[in-house]
Amino acid sequence: MSLNTKLQTALGVVFILTTAGAFSVTAQTPAVVDSSVTKATTSAAPTSEPQTAERAEPSTAEKIVLEKTAAVSRIAPNENPFREFAATPIAKPASFTGLEGTEAPRSPQAVDPDKWHFQFSPYFWLASLHGTGGVGNRAVQVDESFGDIWHSLDFALMGVLEARKGKFILLVDTEYVAVSDDRATPGPFFSDVNAKFKTFIFDPEVGYRLYDDPDKGASVDVLGGIRVWHVSTELDFGAGILPALNVQGSRNWVDAIVGLRGKTAVSEKVFVTGKFDLGGGGSKFTWQLFGGLGYNIKPNIALIGGYRVLDVNYDKNNFLYDMNQRGPIMGLGFRF
Repeated sequence: MSLNTKLQTALGVVFILTTAGAFSVTAQTPAVVDSSVTKATTSAAPTSEPQTAERAEPSTAEKIVLEKTAAVSRIAPNENPFREFAATPIAKPASFTGLEGTEAPRSPQAVDPDKWHFQFSPYFWLASLHGTGGVGNRAVQVDESFGDIWHSLDFALMGVLEARKGKFILLVDTEYVAVSDDRATPGPFFSDVNAKFKTFIFDPEVGYRLYDDPDKGASVDVLGGIRVWHVSTELDFGAGILPALNVQGSRNWVDAIVGLRGKTAVSEKVFVTGKFDLGGGGSKFTWQLFGGLGYNIKPNIALIGGYRVLDVNYDKNNFLYDMNQRGPIMGLGFRF
């Protein structure tokens, strides 16, 4: 065998042995590696006994395998080793805003049934006055349209206060009006007459909500209470066939009343409301009808306009007040 052939054979044997050694080191299991790491750590810990032998320095290939295996063994069983590249979830916005940049409307909050809720509504009633008023044996016919109210009105103060808790309602309507009518019919014995009427009405009622639908803004209430009247009449007759005459008188009475009140929303801002009641006791008969349209200027302020009719017939103790008041009404409602 020549020298070149011997060299080639020797190099082939060395290459085969080196390759087999590399595959043998790579094929070690994690359990074997962990055992080796444990042994190395244990041997490194300080002991009171002298060490008898040192572990041989691992080869470069063994160091690479040990480092990779230790890194894999530190990963928790359920942990994602690629968590650094996982997509971050997108946070949900706190509230949705519309295209205009304003917050989208939210559902209305439910009214707390355990708390009192109040509304005060001052109003002005351009009421006409039609009927008959008299003291003793003297009476006059009155026919004042609401267009004449600026001419005949002396003073007016009107307002409604409402308190509600759950389904129970307390309502107080107060009205004071003083009018002077110099166009009343005096009859055949006098040339003219100036009729003055001062009317105070105090109307406390209690109610119960029969129907309530907050989603539709609709409700129906049944109401009952009393209507307290104080009416003062002064008739100043001008001289005619008979000489001038001045008669005056006043009366107080109370009527029991019962009625219904309703409300429904037309839109988010507009609503329709109405009330009807009737009764008697002190008077022969009294009734009232109101219908109106409201507009919510703000969540706690509403503008209300409509038409109201109030009729009463009292004829007792030489005092007559048989009147019908009717006309447009306008007011503001403040909720708190």
